[in-house]
Amino acid sequence: MGSIGVWNVRGLNLPLKKREVRQLVSENRLQVCAVLESHVNVTNLARVCKGVFRSWDWTSNGSCCSRGTRIIVGWNKDMVDLMVISQSDQVLHVQVHLKSEDKILFYSFVYAENKYKDRRALWDNLCKHKCFVHDRPWVVLGDFNTALSLDDCLVGPSTIPIGMREFYDCVQHNQLIDVKGHGLRFTWNQKPKNGVGVLKKIDRVMVNIHFLDSYPDAYVLFHPYRVSDHTPCILNLLPFKHTRPKPFKFANFLMKEGFIQCVSKEWAKEVPGVTMFSVVKKLSSLKSPLRRLLFMQGNLHDRVKYVRLKLDDIQKAIDANPLDITLRETESRCIQEFNSVSYDEECFFKAEIKGRMVGSG
Repeated sequence: MGSIGVWNVRGLNLPLKKREVRQLVSENRLQVCAVLESHVNVTNLARVCKGVFRSWDWTSNGSCCSRGTRIIVGWNKDMVDLMVISQSDQVLHVQVHLKSEDKILFYSFVYAENKYKDRRALWDNLCKHKCFVHDRPWVVLGDFNTALSLDDCLVGPSTIPIGMREFYDCVQHNQLIDVKGHGLRFTWNQKPKNGVGVLKKIDRVMVNIHFLDSYPDAYVLFHPYRVSDHTPCILNLLPFKHTRPKPFKFANFLMKEGFIQCVSKEWAKEVPGVTMFSVVKKLSSLKSPLRRLLFMQGNLHDRVKYVRLKLDDIQKAIDANPLDITLRETESRCIQEFNSVSYDEECFFKAEIKGRMVGSG
């Protein structure tokens, strides 16, 4: 099983920080470890990285940074081969070859800027890199310096700020999804002078659909902060194990725009062999397109919350500007959207209940 860690430690020059990174690598048996916001001067990188990673190889985006190195990546060369594809001051794109499995994975280690306008270059970079990755397994992980939804903040605004919306658009465009996680819910803890401070989920590990095809049981551990104000994020890869075949199932709410075209495209393909073999192969090949279609629908529960809040904002705007015809038209479209996503969520819940009843019978 391979493990990859990423941790914003806010400086790597202090002996305590170096020791804690080494401890993280040892405790979790990491094959690759990325350190963010290292604050290490390029001239000191070799000395610091030798003290942290010992016999490992390492690389950084120090040449792209104006003040201190932002991203450092170390790896166990006995277990993986790592090659840098491209880099900027906010992201380091690499290709990783897992020697034990003879598999190629693509990783993008992110340390985003604080200001949302400065992060736009990062979102554009990730969207372009998606074209390079294409249909191969891709992991995007690190400190994004913004929440993805209002639920990622302990306290915050009642409306979605532009920085969060732009991050959400980037995630949707790249068809990324959070890996299931365990441990801490909030990944950043702003140390308070008075009161409870600020807690947010701004560090995350996201993957594309092709990664989930290879590692459906992968999970992330969000550890306690220890000597940082960010939690270490540990991605554990559990390779797909062939067990007894699972029945072919899909969500009923997928039977809308795009579903017929999706099925027709796969069914039109020629599969040599007897009829039943052809049917089985076509059903199997449908799984990835249907999973992609499901992703395009988005997380149902998040969509319901998002559209509900959007409808609230529109109706508040109408209350302040009751004669605005454009707002009335926008409200009408939003109500239709809310009815649609609420119906999809209801269908999902019914399918879940039915599945549990069948499973317990």
